[in-house]
Amino acid sequence: MEKIEWKEFKELWGTPAGKVVTVAVPLLQYLVVEGTGSPEVAGGKFQQAIQALYTAAYTMKFAAKNAGIADWKVTPLEALWWDPSGRDLSSEDFGAAPGTMAWKTLLMQPALVTQGMLDAAREEVVRKKKDVPALRLVRLETCEEGFCAQTLHVGPYAGERATLATMHEWIKVNGYQGRGRHHEIYLSDPGRTAPERLKTLLRQPIEKVRT
Repeated sequence: MEKIEWKEFKELWGTPAGKVVTVAVPLLQYLVVEGTGSPEVAGGKFQQAIQALYTAAYTMKFAAKNAGIADWKVTPLEALWWDPSGRDLSSEDFGAAPGTMAWKTLLMQPALVTQGMLDAAREEVVRKKKDVPALRLVRLETCEEGFCAQTLHVGPYAGERATLATMHEWIKVNGYQGRGRHHEIYLSDPGRTAPERLKTLLRQPIEKVRT
């Protein structure tokens, strides 16, 4: 049975606090759910999306392991954020209420995961009569972010703005500009980690400013 350990992605998750680095993000496969609304509302669309992603991910993982195909650790939750109008966000936008943002929640998946596996996982959840309202919204999607700036924020989610401002200043000073969605990777479980110790990777796809 294949053992997938994600060793090749340690560079993408190992950025230290207080430092902005560049990373090259390859083509990756994700489970995704898209929506709008505040992530803080208990039982809201964002929380339902997370429930659906983890339900699908663990159902597929256990099915693959039980079939002797492969085993892997479920990866950290991620999310892309943008304005509901479609406009990409700058660091200044994060002073706005979270409810004004659109989002896409993601869980990275091994390349061996297929649409058939996702369909089978959905059928298994229905067969067991589990209540997962957003499961029907889960889909497989590939994304290649390419060249990105990245830094680590340590502390409450509400305190990210200063860290974002530092990253965006680094982007500007080094002759780059943002392109695409603001990306967050949640390395800590907020249900088990004190707010001041939460670790969140902040990522922004970038390109050289054309002169």
